Amino acid sequence: MNFLYADAGLTNNLGHHANSCRHIVHEAKRRGIPSAILAYNHIEPELRDELLATPWFRCNPYGIYDTDPLCGWLSNFDFVARVTQEDFTGLHGVSHDDIVFVNSAGPAQFHAAVSWIQSLPMDQRPTMIIEFGHFAGLVPQEGENGSIELAVRYQNDPRPLLLRFVAKKLLTPADHGWLRLATFDSQASAIYEKLFDHPMHVLPLSNGTLTTCRDRVGTRPITVSLLGHQRLEKGFGLVPEVIGRLLSLVPDVRVLVHNGAPDLCVDLQNQLRAIALGDHRLILEERTAGPELWGQMLEQSDLIVCPYYRDHFVSTYSAVASEAIANAIPLVVPSRTTLANLVQQFGGPGIVYDDPSDRADADVVLQAILTALQHFDPLAARARLASQQWDALNGPPRLFDTILSWHAGRVG
Repeated sequence: MNFLYADAGLTNNLGHHANSCRHIVHEAKRRGIPSAILAYNHIEPELRDELLATPWFRCNPYGIYDTDPLCGWLSNFDFVARVTQEDFTGLHGVSHDDIVFVNSAGPAQFHAAVSWIQSLPMDQRPTMIIEFGHFAGLVPQEGENGSIELAVRYQNDPRPLLLRFVAKKLLTPADHGWLRLATFDSQASAIYEKLFDHPMHVLPLSNGTLTTCRDRVGTRPITVSLLGHQRLEKGFGLVPEVIGRLLSLVPDVRVLVHNGAPDLCVDLQNQLRAIALGDHRLILEERTAGPELWGQMLEQSDLIVCPYYRDHFVSTYSAVASEAIANAIPLVVPSRTTLANLVQQFGGPGIVYDDPSDRADADVVLQAILTALQHFDPLAARARLASQQWDALNGPPRLFDTILSWHAGRVG
């Protein structure tokens, strides 16, 4: 058996791609399973050398290869799918005994991977697991008589259209034996299953313990953190106002804002820089976080805030929220999201705030943080218990157990 990890988005330490790779492939190697990593062909040299990754895929899932204002989205999909299928076809020696794991697939990677493997003789096809870690483009809405229906959230987002097209074009009942489509959350998988009209599965989260999981009960001052790749759909537009007001209202608090891509939202980042100049309690970290820095920031954090767009995170998981629970850190998260599901599943180690709109306003998020600070010690105690329960359900060993069980139970 060989384990092949394929991720065309594996480029640098920004976002979840590198950490997912570290968690999953390290576990395969720990079990003595020969493994290979196929990354974007412009992967940063330091990350390539650390992971022993092979630069392979010529197109990045986030790349724009056609800017035509009318059909660029479609020709971009067609081009990336075609080139990525050619890249998969360049693999030789793949057999029925092997496992191919495609991480964070978008529509083009989905099309390429399935088209490639369907081109192989049935007795040569490996077990393929395709993980969908991005927003599906659909959100639940209440229909007539209280029924729940799925609706397109953003009219200018072609993802649900393209994902549905690939599923209708390529997926067949005969694929069920060797192909598993999955997400890291049951709610997300249910939405994708409606979109694909094809069975979806749920993987244990790959995140594991990276810190001492210290007991934060009694910690003062409390460090409130926002970590990761800050983007508008992660509520970054609210952050300067929320942080400025928090610092003015609560003398005994520190704030850590990590932004691995500070040039993405320059105006917002400059607002935070101005606040930090006048108040030393705000710490800004603007480096892309490798494993050492990421672990240090988690260790430093006492309360992690995720002011994310509700509709966006109804069908995609949050690596930051997963890391928080795995490492005994209380959370502030929006309701009706995969993040809220985690908080509920693990005994309430966080404040779940509600808002009638997709994008909570600053007042709602600030009040949730103040509530968390007011009830911090009980939250911290629950977070410690949650971290102790994490490894029974999640983490690299549980994830790889699931992968191997799917491989052993395949048909055909």
